[in-house]
Amino acid sequence: MRSILFTALFTAAVSLQPVFAATLTPPDTAYSAMRVVEAQGVTMNGKVYYDRGNERWETTMQGVRQVTILLPGEKKMVMYMPDMGMAMEMNMDDVADYGIGEIYDEGIEAEELGKETVEGERTTKYRIDRAENAATVFVWLTRDGIPVKAEGASADGKFSMALSELQRGAQDAKLFRLPDGVTATKMPAGGAPPAVPR
Repeated sequence: MRSILFTALFTAAVSLQPVFAATLTPPDTAYSAMRVVEAQGVTMNGKVYYDRGNERWETTMQGVRQVTILLPGEKKMVMYMPDMGMAMEMNMDDVADYGIGEIYDEGIEAEELGKETVEGERTTKYRIDRAENAATVFVWLTRDGIPVKAEGASADGKFSMALSELQRGAQDAKLFRLPDGVTATKMPAGGAPPAVPR
């Protein structure tokens, strides 16, 4: 369960844009939106904020709020549970297996499949094949590189992602930092992310 949820979040849902004919990397466009990720019968939805590679995703599962902050420039990811006052920090190298490392390095190779309109946005559909985890992902990117939809399957099962209520514009830098007084516990090298509550 944990593996496919992180595959859905970081392989299918991470922000991408075309640089060359079929190489995808994070976009320059800042935005906020509502995001829904579905994997193995589990649905996670909440607000996502993106600006200059940094991403914040707020979700609630079984009444427990969770904030995931991705900071590629600092090579780390932070998972924060506001109701518990707890936060955990992981090094980007330790979450590379979940599909985010190469996106910020050389980009991801993809096959362009055509044009479609999704959520009122003109998009280009791409196919991404990932042999290392037997995953095939289809992602729909706007002209400025925002992923408004993604779906696919891996050895762990099917997953999908969709954005709605998309609003472009710079985001408050405070969104990508923990609140004052909260210190993240650093997970040891090789440590696995916490299981998603069911």
